[in-house]
Amino acid sequence: MKKLLHRLRTDDSGSATLETLIWLPLFVWMLAMAINVTFILFDKNQAFRIVQDANRTLSTGYLLTEAQTEAFISDRLATIAPDAVVSTTINDGIVTSNVSYQVDNLFLPHVVKDLMNMQIAISAQHFMEY
Repeated sequence: MKKLLHRLRTDDSGSATLETLIWLPLFVWMLAMAINVTFILFDKNQAFRIVQDANRTLSTGYLLTEAQTEAFISDRLATIAPDAVVSTTINDGIVTSNVSYQVDNLFLPHVVKDLMNMQIAISAQHFMEY
C-alpha cells in the first residue's frame, strides 16, 4: 500500500489535462468575445460608409429629398440592421444623417449578453454641392 501511495503522489502523468480543462473554457469565451466585437465594429464601419455615401449622393443631386436619402440608407442597412432608425436633414447647406440600431445579431449571443443591449449611433455630415 505504501508503494501505491508513493507512486500516486509522484506520478505526474495527466497533469496537463487538468490545466487544459481549467483554461480551455476561458480561452473559448475570450475567443468568442473577440469575434463578436470584431463583427460589431465591422458592421458599424459598413453602416458609417453607407451613411457617408448617401449624404454624398444627396449633396451632388442624385437623390433629391431627405426621404429618398433615408430610404437609400435603410435599404442598404437591411442586412446589417433591419430595425435601424434613420433620419436625414438639410440645414444651412449641410446634410446630416443619423442612424441608430441595436446590436442583437451576434455570432454567439448567449456568450456575451451585455453586448446585445448595446446601441450603435452613427452620424455623418456633408456639405451640399450646388
